[in-house]
Amino acid sequence: MEIFNEKIVRMIRLYLSGVISEEERQELERWVEESEGNRRFFEEMKEEGRFAEEFPEFCRIDMEKGWRRFEQQVQPKRRSLWRRALRYAAVIAVPVAVGLSVWLLNREEKAENTLISKVIEPGQVKAMLVLPGGATLALQDMKQGEIEVDKGLKARQTNKGLVYDNDVVSREEKLKYNTLKTPRGGEFRLTLSDGTSVILNSATNLRYPVTFGKQERKVYLDGEAYFEVQKDSTRPFYVEMDGMQIKVYGTSFNVNTHKEGGIQTVLVEGRVGIKLPNYEHILSPGSWARFNRERGEIEVRSVDVQQYVAWTKGIFAFEEESLEQIMNTLSLWYDVDVFYETDSVKQLHFSGHLGRYKEIRDILDAITEATGVKFSIKERIIIVTK
Repeated sequence: MEIFNEKIVRMIRLYLSGVISEEERQELERWVEESEGNRRFFEEMKEEGRFAEEFPEFCRIDMEKGWRRFEQQVQPKRRSLWRRALRYAAVIAVPVAVGLSVWLLNREEKAENTLISKVIEPGQVKAMLVLPGGATLALQDMKQGEIEVDKGLKARQTNKGLVYDNDVVSREEKLKYNTLKTPRGGEFRLTLSDGTSVILNSATNLRYPVTFGKQERKVYLDGEAYFEVQKDSTRPFYVEMDGMQIKVYGTSFNVNTHKEGGIQTVLVEGRVGIKLPNYEHILSPGSWARFNRERGEIEVRSVDVQQYVAWTKGIFAFEEESLEQIMNTLSLWYDVDVFYETDSVKQLHFSGHLGRYKEIRDILDAITEATGVKFSIKERIIIVTK
């Protein structure tokens, strides 16, 4: 294979994606005209297969689609990104006013205009457990072993999280509660006494009985969590949130109260009911529902559910989200605050997959390469500029 320098390959990538600058375009055209070999190489790079095979660092870029986008300058409907290889950290930038998209992959080089003065590591497994009497335990500081979560009742801290004694039904009329709290920059796994599995994302509180009663199973959520509920036909499972309740019939689903616009529920499998005071809507698998607190309305649509549960697999999956929404997500996971010197950059939109356990530098570099937006860090504040 003939080897061409990285700068030429980079310009071809930008040209086919439709975001090359006029100066770079002219330079690339001069290079193409220099020899027949150069022209042949350029033409062959339009074929996605060879580009991915010979330049794996650029992952699987949809070259033909990018070429059509450049010529037509329209924004086509995107295919699902979930099936793309997740071993590369990639991001697509879609400026609203232009409607173009670019794949940017995690490369060794760093953007020159991204000024990072401090390494900010991703979140980690940590949480605070509040016991019935009010005592608290920092679980990230504890070794694996048993914890007395109420009088005579135990839970085990394992490499799979906190696991409560199974098949224990409370005989008391008044239930005893534990609360698990993950901070910004934390996540934690939990197995409730009925066998239900819960993964808590950053800045999330979950209040639940140490043992469930005979009539029902009810927990209280503020934040984001992924549930895999153990089936029990005699005791329905409820998730209570501000102004809304989810009735679970044995299923897997994700709930997020952090999102702008209301509470988002995504059903992976099974069946859940979104319950309001005078209304209930049953979701089918592959459904997304958002409850608007202000209007008291529920919006429902079909989605690729993997995008919404990717965080449980160590992936950020963004689908046409604004820079502001993305930075909100990153601020919770990396425990940072964000300051915008120019509000207009908030409306840049992005789609793509990024490694959730990477240092934040990698993500910011990709955004800078895509849009020219610059980042600097002072203590734990990310400053965003044009």
